Amino acid sequence: MRHRLAAPVALAAAVGAFTLVFTLTDSLLWSPLLAAATALGLYLMVDDRTAIRAQQDTYADEARDRVDEALRVLRGIERLARDVRQPEARRALEDACRYVPELFDRVRDRSPDSLYSTAARMGGHLHSLDGAVRQYLDIQRQPVLYQDPETLRRNGEQAFRRFADFALNSVRLVNQGDIAQYRANLDTVAPPSLPDLGR
Repeated sequence: MRHRLAAPVALAAAVGAFTLVFTLTDSLLWSPLLAAATALGLYLMVDDRTAIRAQQDTYADEARDRVDEALRVLRGIERLARDVRQPEARRALEDACRYVPELFDRVRDRSPDSLYSTAARMGGHLHSLDGAVRQYLDIQRQPVLYQDPETLRRNGEQAFRRFADFALNSVRLVNQGDIAQYRANLDTVAPPSLPDLGR
């Protein structure tokens, strides 16, 4: 967490060093040089991470941003789903809105190195779903403006269910490694019965 303070502290130190040196020397040559050296030194002292650690932190920040963006779109879909009149279609959207955050949580816990790609891929699907839900609601509100609105609505409902199933299957895929570990733990928790030594 200290690394987040490095840039502001270094900037403040550079301004202070520049002001102090310029006040004492009236030199436009030494003031910026000493200010830059002070800022760089202080930055390196405050941000003591290795290059690999800095790269990992950058990846984690970018993954978190991707997840946040996907969840923002998902919350919009959740709000739109309230206006869907067909119960099965609404239920499919509600299921999707429940499974996607669960997927992100499980990937973050079990495979954090793939969180960015998972969030990016799911984010693309969510943007498409958002567009489909908006179009579905317009067809629902004004069917007379569309040719064969029943088929269009039915296609939308099927797509909502397919997405919910896709999200659930993605969670199940993440769980597969856990199930193998679970079975191994069950074998050690319940060892074979010991022979009766009392006889």
